[in-house]
Amino acid sequence: MSVVKESFFEASFKTIEKFESAEIAAKTNPSENAELKITDIKLEKSVIKTNQEKESTDGDKEQQLVEKIW
Repeated sequence: MSVVKESFFEASFKTIEKFESAEIAAKTNPSENAELKITDIKLEKSVIKTNQEKESTDGDKEQQLVEKIW
């Protein structure tokens, strides 16, 4: 029987981007050109499911499985 493992992580990161002035930087959201650095990553939990459970259309069944493993 094959299984699927889903892992959930919490990550902290920072973006670094250069601007011509502080006013422009304050009005701008991080762009696709910003440098991204991961500063911390932590595994929150992993859930292992059978393929049959993964393919289930019954969301309650999957939710119960997650609650059992938590």
